[in-house]
Amino acid sequence: MKARVLIPLAALAVFASACVNQTILNDGKAPETTPTEVPTPKTYESDLRAAKTAGYNFIYVVRRKDGGQIDYHDKLLLSLHTGKAQRRAASEDGKAYTIASNDPLPEADINALHQRFLISILKDSPGLANSNQNSAANDAK
Repeated sequence: MKARVLIPLAALAVFASACVNQTILNDGKAPETTPTEVPTPKTYESDLRAAKTAGYNFIYVVRRKDGGQIDYHDKLLLSLHTGKAQRRAASEDGKAYTIASNDPLPEADINALHQRFLISILKDSPGLANSNQNSAANDAK
């Protein structure tokens, strides 16, 4: 009877010692490290290039006058006054917005935006009036 109990217990002990816990095996090893890639901030030059490639007639780069990051209320104002624009892209960690459209923004909208933002008109259609002069005149206010 003793032999009947000891043989299965011995077999169980051998089986248990053969199945070692994986965490015990890994305790002495250094953890695997994955290389951390820091994404480079998107620049307005890349947004400008994309807008030019897409063939938009009017491209505006908008920045806050204080140089700060464009916040929620700024985005609401931009959305309100650039409603017909086809493309809006944030860059430079939210400090610049590139707005692209085939039609110029109405002068009333540009004037409203000039109260809070610096606006650069980077490209316009050669057949239409020069909006850069408009922007420069509003910057002087």
